[in-house]
Amino acid sequence: MSTSEHSLAFVERSSLLNRLYPLVKLAWVFTVAVGLFIYRTPLPGAVMFVVLLALAMIAGRIPLRQILGSIQTIFLLGLLLMVFHFFADPGRPVFNLGPLVVTDTGLLQGPIFFFRLSVVVLASFILIWTTDTRDLMVSLAKAGLPYRLAFAVFLALRFLPLIQREVDAVRSAHSIRGRAANSGLGHRIKLWQRYIFTVLVNGLRKAETTATSLECRGFGSQPTRTYLKDVHFKAADLLLLLITVAVSAGLILVERAYWP
Repeated sequence: MSTSEHSLAFVERSSLLNRLYPLVKLAWVFTVAVGLFIYRTPLPGAVMFVVLLALAMIAGRIPLRQILGSIQTIFLLGLLLMVFHFFADPGRPVFNLGPLVVTDTGLLQGPIFFFRLSVVVLASFILIWTTDTRDLMVSLAKAGLPYRLAFAVFLALRFLPLIQREVDAVRSAHSIRGRAANSGLGHRIKLWQRYIFTVLVNGLRKAETTATSLECRGFGSQPTRTYLKDVHFKAADLLLLLITVAVSAGLILVERAYWP
C-alpha cells in the first residue's frame, strides 16, 4: 500500500500485529490510554512507552528507523504539554525563568502528561502502521456501524499518508528553489502558508474526485454492501488486550505500593 518512509502509512508485513483483528487493536489503543490516565507518577508511563516500543519492533516487526523517523511527531506535543505544566500548575516555587515560575507540582505533573500524550500517539502510530484501513472499515461495518460511516473512517485514514506526501513534495520543491532550510523565521512562516494553501487545494481536489467516483458507482444506494476481502475475528486476538490490562494493573499496584 505504501512504503515505510511515510510515517502515517500502513505497510503489509507478516507480523502478529498485522494479523490481529482491527477492532481489537482499536480497543487496545483505548485500553492503553485509560491506563495512562490512572497513573499518578511518570515511571509507569515510561515503562509503558518502553513496552510499546518492544511490542512494535518484536510483534509488529516495525523497523527502528521508521519509529525514529516519527519520533519528532511522537514527542513534540508531549514536550510542549510538559513545559506548559511546568509553569501552569500551582505549587511551591522551585526556580524562576525570568517572569515564569517553575513549581514542584509542575515538575511532577509535566512528565506525567508527557508520557500520557507520547504513549497514546505511539500506540496510535502502531495501529496505523499495522492495520489495513480496508480491514478496519469492514470490521466496523460488521460491528454494526453503517457502512457509509465506516467508509468515511476509511477515507480519513487513507488520506493521511496522501496529505503527508503532499507536504513532503511541497517542502522539497521549496527547498530546491529557495533553500528554505537556511531561511529566516519570517520567510519560514510564509513558506508554511504556501504549504497549507497547496495542501488544502490538492486535498479539495482529491475530495471532489472521490465524491464523483462514489456517485458514479452508486455508493450508498443499497442498505447493505458486500466486500471482496473479508476479515474474521479470532478469540486468540484478545490476548493482546488481556496482556495490556495485566501490565497496566501491575504498574498501578506497584505504583500504589511504593508511592501511595
